[in-house]
Amino acid sequence: MCSVLSLCVAVCVLLQYAAAGEVVPLRCRLGFHPCKDGSECVVFDHVCDGERDCPDGSDEEECATVCSKGEFQCAHGKMCIDQDRVCDGLAQCQDRSDEMNCYEGCEHRCGHRCLPSSFICDGQMDCEDGSDEDLCEENSETPDEADKLEEDVEVPVTEHPTVQSFSCRLGSRPCHNGNECVLFRHICDGEDDCSDGSDEEGCAQECATGEFQCAHGKLCIEQSQVCDGLPQCQDRSDEMDCIEGCEHRCGQQCLPGTFICDGQEDCEDGSDEANCGDGSCNISEFQCSNGQCVSISMQCDGHPDCRDRSDEKNCSNWINCNETNCRGSPVQCGQFQWQCVSRTACVPQSWLCDGTNDCNDHSDEANCEPQSCRPHQFQCESSGCVDPLLLCNGKADCPDASDEGGACWNQTCTDQSQCPHDCYSTPAGTRCWCRAGYKPVDGAMECVDVNECVEIPAVCSHSCINTEGSFHCSCFHGYILQPDGHSCRVTGDLYLLLSVDSELVRMDLNNSSLDTLLSEPRPILSIDFDWLEQRVYWADSKAVKWTSMDRKNRKTLLQGVWVKCLAVDWIGRNMYWMDRMDRMIKAMSLNGSESVVLVENDVEELKSLTLLPQKGLMFWTETGDKPEIERAGMDGSDRQVLVQDSVQWPVGLAVDLLQERLYWTDEKLHCIGSAALDGGSIKLLQLMETPSPFSLAVFGDIIYWSDILRGTIQGAKKATGKEPQVLLRPPGLPLHLKVMHGILQPRVENPSLLKHCSHLCVLAPGLKGVCKCPPGSVLLEDGLTCSKPKDSTFLLLLSPTSVVQISLQNRLSGVGLSDWPENKRMVLPGVKEVKKLDHGMQKEVLLVWDAGLGSVTEFGLKNGSLSLRGTLFSLGGDTLAAMAVDWTTGNMYWSSRAQPGLRITSFSGKHTGLIMQDQVRNVSSITLQPLAGRMCFNNGLTRLECAHMDGQNRTTVWGSAVRPVSLSLCKKGSRLFWADTSLGVVASVKIDGSGYNEIKTEKGLVMFALANKVLVWVTQADSTKVWFSDDQENSTLWFEVNAEVVDMKAFSDSSPKGTNSCSVSNGGCVQLCLPVPEGHSCHCAGGFLPVDGKNCIRDPTCPPGMLPCLSGEECVSTKKHCDKRPDCADHSDEICALDKLNSTHGPEIYLRPKSGQSSLNGIRLVEKEGLDFSPKSLAPKIQDKDLVTSLNPETQPTSKPPLPTITAKVKEDQDSKVKVEGVDAESCGLQLCGGHGECVLGNGAPECRCFSGYSGQRCEESGVQGPVVYATVGLCAAVIMIGVTIGIVQKRKAANRRQTTIRGTQMQDLEKTAESTPLQTNEKDPEHPEASSVD
Repeated sequence: MCSVLSLCVAVCVLLQYAAAGEVVPLRCRLGFHPCKDGSECVVFDHVCDGERDCPDGSDEEECATVCSKGEFQCAHGKMCIDQDRVCDGLAQCQDRSDEMNCYEGCEHRCGHRCLPSSFICDGQMDCEDGSDEDLCEENSETPDEADKLEEDVEVPVTEHPTVQSFSCRLGSRPCHNGNECVLFRHICDGEDDCSDGSDEEGCAQECATGEFQCAHGKLCIEQSQVCDGLPQCQDRSDEMDCIEGCEHRCGQQCLPGTFICDGQEDCEDGSDEANCGDGSCNISEFQCSNGQCVSISMQCDGHPDCRDRSDEKNCSNWINCNETNCRGSPVQCGQFQWQCVSRTACVPQSWLCDGTNDCNDHSDEANCEPQSCRPHQFQCESSGCVDPLLLCNGKADCPDASDEGGACWNQTCTDQSQCPHDCYSTPAGTRCWCRAGYKPVDGAMECVDVNECVEIPAVCSHSCINTEGSFHCSCFHGYILQPDGHSCRVTGDLYLLLSVDSELVRMDLNNSSLDTLLSEPRPILSIDFDWLEQRVYWADSKAVKWTSMDRKNRKTLLQGVWVKCLAVDWIGRNMYWMDRMDRMIKAMSLNGSESVVLVENDVEELKSLTLLPQKGLMFWTETGDKPEIERAGMDGSDRQVLVQDSVQWPVGLAVDLLQERLYWTDEKLHCIGSAALDGGSIKLLQLMETPSPFSLAVFGDIIYWSDILRGTIQGAKKATGKEPQVLLRPPGLPLHLKVMHGILQPRVENPSLLKHCSHLCVLAPGLKGVCKCPPGSVLLEDGLTCSKPKDSTFLLLLSPTSVVQISLQNRLSGVGLSDWPENKRMVLPGVKEVKKLDHGMQKEVLLVWDAGLGSVTEFGLKNGSLSLRGTLFSLGGDTLAAMAVDWTTGNMYWSSRAQPGLRITSFSGKHTGLIMQDQVRNVSSITLQPLAGRMCFNNGLTRLECAHMDGQNRTTVWGSAVRPVSLSLCKKGSRLFWADTSLGVVASVKIDGSGYNEIKTEKGLVMFALANKVLVWVTQADSTKVWFSDDQENSTLWFEVNAEVVDMKAFSDSSPKGTNSCSVSNGGCVQLCLPVPEGHSCHCAGGFLPVDGKNCIRDPTCPPGMLPCLSGEECVSTKKHCDKRPDCADHSDEICALDKLNSTHGPEIYLRPKSGQSSLNGIRLVEKEGLDFSPKSLAPKIQDKDLVTSLNPETQPTSKPPLPTITAKVKEDQDSKVKVEGVDAESCGLQLCGGHGECVLGNGAPECRCFSGYSGQRCEESGVQGPVVYATVGLCAAVIMIGVTIGIVQKRKAANRRQTTIRGTQMQDLEKTAESTPLQTNEKDPEHPEASSVD
């Protein structure tokens, strides 16, 4: 209402003036001052500012020439402002003199910037002209010259009277003629820089003691500055001849021999690669026309790598060109790149229309939308922005001159009060304008604050605080704000830790100096550091080790592991790593405690692992069947996939602590990607200079990476990828890198110290501590203590390539789970498609049937870890149908699909026998109870039978099954359990057939296991569900997973502690011991006959050169055994043990030795593993090494014939030896005694009784000729062996010398200056004692 009344009053007043014919007086709005002629208003800030703004100049009249106390006078001398407005960040003086010299203790000024002393000579240019670093190399100024640096030097100029004085900028002094300035560093440098030569006058001709005179003879420097890596002499003579062994010098560089003709230009003039054509490149290199060698992968890649560009000749669509006329040479751009119109270069898609010309032809900025200007700027019609002060000034400031002409001179601002801030004349007429820091609203009738922190991307490097009309930047702890007011810089030493082949190198990013920390015999696979302890950790294919950064201490942390990648938790003080064999992510303390498993499922090919301990998170890259980047808590919890669709082969991984982003390299996409920590905001950057990025690190505004194709370490702006530069081109292959600075590992309170875990405390999301236990232990309810489980029963669930072990006790921790309970996953190395498993606990062995390989594979299983032992036996042309292991002897009972009956194979795989054949078919499940001597199996599809483990006393237990699987006997062997997949029930019955019981299950029942007294079964439909029943009546869902399970068995640590009569000395049996309820029975393998119930002899049925089939009904040539084509009707000729018996070694005699007998006179005794001739068996023990020697045919003298099989009748001779008689007597005399004697049995073993004229163990010696011949042959053999040994030793020594020479000329040659003292000697690897340290 008041505003309406005011408007009415104003209108009335105007009408009165108009009626009277009078001129309406000019009224200016608040903040403006009227000109005296009443033509316009000017802002008070423009009054007395030294410039005329009123047409009559009245705004510059009556200005104070002397300011009052407490006021500041602007430099133009006509304006006074309050003293408290000086250096407030806003210029009130038109000449901005109130904002100059505002830094307290200002040491240097460049332009409008005033730098403190800490910014001078700090190694980084803060002034655009670099003047703050100009004089840093000079130490030879006199005190007078140093004083001159404090102020500008002014010299009167007489030749140019219009110029009042001549001023030289900081770091320069005037020549005597007063027309020029010369840098202090160019004074007395041996060259005339002033036209009058005054800069070379008055120079010292002789240097004082302790000084060095430059070669040009006019400059003296301190002796300590010689060979310091920084040239002080203009001719660089102070840096000449500073490297021992200098092979080539170019300018100030002195190169070692390894840098000459290595295919990479190290001299600016390329002289180190000249005249290299006489040599030849290796098979992996391409030889340029000028003789240069480059990687073969660089040929025809669109980027010239040869200096003569010959690597890009004769390529498709190639056009001969040079650096300036390559317009027609097309290049192939990547998926995330844009091809310049000239077709000679590719730029990242994010570089298009970013306001910077990145293509040589500027095509990346053509046809772009006009650049959007800031609210306080004027938008040119074509492109570009200008300040409104420059509008209508008679000079074209826009490229298209759109800031001039039009209504510039027709319309001028007459009433500034109509605008909230300023009014300007424009080609389109007068216009209100908001000042910097504000934006217009409602046609600029209102100006509101601009939130620069939100609307201007990356306006501050670290953090931004918005203020009214402005903003200011601040830096995180450990950084300082640079003079530009936007960027931050870290203080202190900054290093790049590199692994170059087998060397560990530290590069100073401030001065590019190199320091080789160590050189190893094996390639370094992963690196990290611990700033608190000043240690560097690395891993190779055999161990994880650390060394102190001063190289005084070194230790092996983890031995016998193939670590793919490692990461240091500097807060929780733990080491994380991925074991290539186990394919798990594990952790252990940095002090070396027992490791715990954190992530073990679905980890196939982990390439990189990085931690963010401040948040309790870890990240890793996966390149298996589904390449992806995953995240989880550092305790293994909350696992999730972050990036999947945007990666093809992610390898390197790093976390940007400042921006909380994840960066990675992708070898297939040839790009560097980044995303937020939750997987969002994905950005991909593909650079021409980065064909194969590998490892990477992020620090500040820079991203660093290694390129294994270019063999370089590079860096660029992390936000844009611009300003790329090659930091290092080492002689070896740069693999992994880490930026080292204390700020990357800040001091944070360790939450693990608040816990009192009995074993290991790891960090979890939210930065809290969680206790973890090693394999085989469980965490008790207190959440702190690890203990062996009270119930030792565990399940083994088999997948096609791995085994998962789950403690039965874990069911008490949670049911209805949608993921695996706590478990241990063990990868089965070398398998293709496993289908069945069983576990011999006393033998610590896991046997699996691999359908893909057609064999039973044996693994050692101890303390939750697997080790491949080999193949027990293979089946050619047949498939295993069922298997069960007798854990007292290690024997395996099994059946096949092609043949009827049940078979048994010894623990060694050497003996296979048939224990049941008549009317036993389609056996698909077998269960054993060795303590009771009982076994059960399905005979056909419906009948369940039980028998003694020797196959006797068969009885039918149940005949109404439909499709029984997974048979299991209880511990006493009195009750039989099974799953019927057709009926969908888990059933049980007593051995006598009574007491039938069943539990109805969900559809999809596939397998079952009896875990102590708990029933466990699996159903499969859309997912795999595991159920259990504690009371054998009610069922409970334990967990559900999306994984394939092909077999399941249950075991208990306590179950195999019992014994039976086969447990000791194999029951006295030479080959197979089979438990029965009241004892045992001995059994012979196929092709052997039993003797006296314990011993076995070869079946004489088959003639020499042939072996009987397992059924005993056929004989097959030994040449046809294990030829992958079954010849026996029962396929037994294709049951092939790893160390199978072969008649070419001679037929064996399986006899028990007599009491007191310690030797069998060369007879190859083949006994069952575990057979111990103890005092209980009335025979001395045979040592394993003797037994192995007697069993190995390679250890037998080749001159001796094979031993015969003794099956003939025997007769006692006069010398108490038994003479062999019968059908085999002649054969024995021919084979054993060479026809020069007859066979006798002495001490139960065959011996030769030689005929007259012959002697020796096998009658092989005749007269004296035999010993002479053997002695001659032995002497010759000894001479040959000595010669071979000497040759091998000399070859190894030469190889070691070559290896030491090669290693000694790698990264050490790149170090900035030669060390006066040798490097610390590295500890020798105990496994490679011949590897010497690098001095």
